[in-house]
Amino acid sequence: MIHTDEDDEFARIEHENAMKGQPYHFDVFVSVSQRNHVLEEVAKEFDKMKAFGDTAASFACYVRDMKHAKT
Repeated sequence: MIHTDEDDEFARIEHENAMKGQPYHFDVFVSVSQRNHVLEEVAKEFDKMKAFGDTAASFACYVRDMKHAKT
């Protein structure tokens, strides 16, 4: 039987699925300003969800409060 790159990929996926926990770990630095910018973008998306009324507004407020949380 010929072993292909596709076989290697299937073996890798099978191995990852058998692992417990997170298979990857990324050491990525995110500055506070980058984090806050992303949180504000998320909050703005919640603000756009008019159909969800007070619930969406509460989520937007919660996300904005995360900008002041210590991490």
